[in-house]
Amino acid sequence: MKLKFPYKIALQLLLAAAVSGWVLPAAVKAQAVSATATLDSSLMVIGGQMKLQLELRQPEGLQVNFPHFTDTLTGQIEIVTATPIDSTIMGDGRVQLSQALTITSFDSGLHYLPPLYFEYMEGSEQRRAATREQALMVVNPFENVDPEKGFLDLKGPMNLPFILAELLPYFKWFMLFNLLQLLVAAVVIYLQRSKKTLKQIFIPEKPKEPAHVVALRELDRIKNQKLWQTGQVKTFYSQLTEVLRRYLEDRYHFPALEQTSGEILRQLKHEDLPNSDLLPKLRTVLETADLAKFARFEPLADENNTALVSTYFFVNQTKLEPLPEIPESPKQAKNDDEKQLVK
Repeated sequence: MKLKFPYKIALQLLLAAAVSGWVLPAAVKAQAVSATATLDSSLMVIGGQMKLQLELRQPEGLQVNFPHFTDTLTGQIEIVTATPIDSTIMGDGRVQLSQALTITSFDSGLHYLPPLYFEYMEGSEQRRAATREQALMVVNPFENVDPEKGFLDLKGPMNLPFILAELLPYFKWFMLFNLLQLLVAAVVIYLQRSKKTLKQIFIPEKPKEPAHVVALRELDRIKNQKLWQTGQVKTFYSQLTEVLRRYLEDRYHFPALEQTSGEILRQLKHEDLPNSDLLPKLRTVLETADLAKFARFEPLADENNTALVSTYFFVNQTKLEPLPEIPESPKQAKNDDEKQLVK
C-alpha cells in the first residue's frame, strides 16, 4: 500500500510535464506577437482630427505585414495622413513597430472601429494578431440646418456703442508713450540751447589742461625734434608760432590763430603783462618767423635758439596758475566757530 501513493504522484507529475510541453509552447508562441490600436480620445467634433496609434510587438527577425490602408478606415471615418512605420528595439530579442494615423469624420454619431489584423508566418502556418474593436463618438456642436427654410441673407453690421472702459487697459501704455515723447522733446531742446552732444551729456569731459602746461609740453617736443639744426627752418618756425598763438588764444581769450602778427602785438598792448621786456621779445619772434616762412629768410643759428628761448620765457612769465589752498589753522577754525555761535 505504501508503494502506490508515490507511484501515483510520479504519474501525475509526468502527465503535467507532458501537458506543459504541449500547451505552454503554443501559448508562448501565441503571445509572441501582440497588436494594439489606441485613440487619443473617444469623442471628436465633426470635421476634427485625431490620432490613431498602432503598435506591434514581435520577436526580432519575424516578418509581419501591417494592414494596408487606403483613404478610409471605415465608411464614416477617413484617413488624412499616415506616418511611416517606425521600429524600436525593446531588448530580450523583441522589437516594437509603430505607426500613427490621422483620422477624421464628417458624419455625426457613434462609429465602430473594427479590429485591425497584422498577418505573419510562424513556420508553415499563417497567423495574425488583431487589435481590439473600439467606438468613436462624433458630435456636431453646430445648429442643425433646415433645408426647407431656404437660404438666409448675411447679417448686417452691428452698431455697438462706444464704452470708455474699453480703453482702460491701453491707458497706461498711452501715458507711457506720451512721457517718452516729452522726454525726447526735452532732450532735443536742451541740446539745441546748450549746443552739446549726447556724448558730452552722458560722458563727462576731462578737465582741460592749463594753457601753459600744453604750451610747455609742445615746446619741449619742438626742442627735442631739432628741426632747425637739420635744415627744417620753415617747419621749425611754423610749429613754434602755432604753439605760441594757441597759448595766447587760451590764455588771453582772443582769436590769435586767425590774426596776423601785427594784430596780435596790438592786442597784447592792452593786456597787463608782468614784464616790459616780454612784448619786444615776442615781436622779434613773430617778425623772424614771418621772414622765415614767407620771405625765404635764413635766420642764424643763434636767432633760432633765441626765438625758442624767448617763447619759453614768455609762457613762463605769463602763465596763469591756480592759487594753492592754505590749510585752515586750528586757531582760525576755533574763531570761526565762536563767530558762528555769536550769530
